[in-house]
Amino acid sequence: MVSLVQVSLLIKLGSYSALFLSVAYGARRYNYPKPWAEEERRMAAEEKKEQDKQKCME
Repeated sequence: MVSLVQVSLLIKLGSYSALFLSVAYGARRYNYPKPWAEEERRMAAEEKKEQDKQKCME
């Protein structure tokens, strides 16, 4: 069996802080484009309604 190695608290802190920062960055990056996409979908729905109105009038 291999004996366990004592890892410095500084190394543990650095590794866990890097993990936390990467998760936070990923969550922020994942949520970033959502408001623009929602606005584009809303605008597309409004345009479709206008087109449907014009088709019904013809």
